[in-house]
Amino acid sequence: MVYGLDIGGTKTAFGVFDEQFRPVETTQHPTPDSYDAFVELVCALVLKADQRVGSRGRVGLGFPGVLNAEGRLLAPNVPAIHERDLLTDLQARLERPLTGDNDANCFLLSEYHGGAVAGSRLALGLTLGTGVGGALIQDGRLVNSRRGGSGEFGHGPIGAALLARHSNLPLFDCGCGLSGCLETYVSGTGLARLYRHCGGHEQTGQAIITAWRRGEAEAVQAMTLYLEVLAAGLGALMTQLDPDAVVLGGGLGEAAWLYDELATRLPAHMMRGIASAPLRPPVFGGAGGVRGAALLTSRPDSPFSSPA
Repeated sequence: MVYGLDIGGTKTAFGVFDEQFRPVETTQHPTPDSYDAFVELVCALVLKADQRVGSRGRVGLGFPGVLNAEGRLLAPNVPAIHERDLLTDLQARLERPLTGDNDANCFLLSEYHGGAVAGSRLALGLTLGTGVGGALIQDGRLVNSRRGGSGEFGHGPIGAALLARHSNLPLFDCGCGLSGCLETYVSGTGLARLYRHCGGHEQTGQAIITAWRRGEAEAVQAMTLYLEVLAAGLGALMTQLDPDAVVLGGGLGEAAWLYDELATRLPAHMMRGIASAPLRPPVFGGAGGVRGAALLTSRPDSPFSSPA
């Protein structure tokens, strides 16, 4: 059997898969605040699954992070594991090798294997959640570096032309230490920032979208900015990378209206004479991250692999 964990700031998904990566069971659990409690949760999930299936499963983990110079995780959106040597500690407790990678890589890996971008030579994945993650896969192989930091498209800057067109658009500070990152506008928290900037009060992304559909002026203004920034960011990535297909994940990735809105905006952000790449919703939806984490166990080239 194969196990996958999709680690997020608020919840962690655990899945059990057979050797053909078909799901057997999936559960969700609140992500603990402390590191020790997090390690205990993962170990309990894995060891109890071993007992249920009668074998020692292989383990893959997906998380929103990269490696620092010391080989520790940089995952500020998950304080419990931030700056920790998670895979080494789990390997020692579980007495088996583990494989991990950035959660956006896991999402795209899943969508490449039987999903929205199956068969693409070069595919781009962008996840729109609490933050913005990115990933590339070429000829079936994830594009990555030794630190696992390739594809951090959410931390690229928004364009100067966009700022000139919307002169009142502020440069939001990002948790990465930079300002004006794409993530600070088109993540869930970015939409909330835009709404406050447009005169709205503290509100969730889903509530803002509901208000936008009702025609509330502040929500309409915020969503117009949100969609314009997202279209500009996607247009830049499509122009620079020239992917065969793009799949969107995260909370908004399954919203049909998003694709209609982007289809009308993307042409204005493409090079003259160049059409945008096909933009596709995910096949596996919210289950893609945990399935992709399980798929990592068959790919020993991950920079996050622990020793056997």
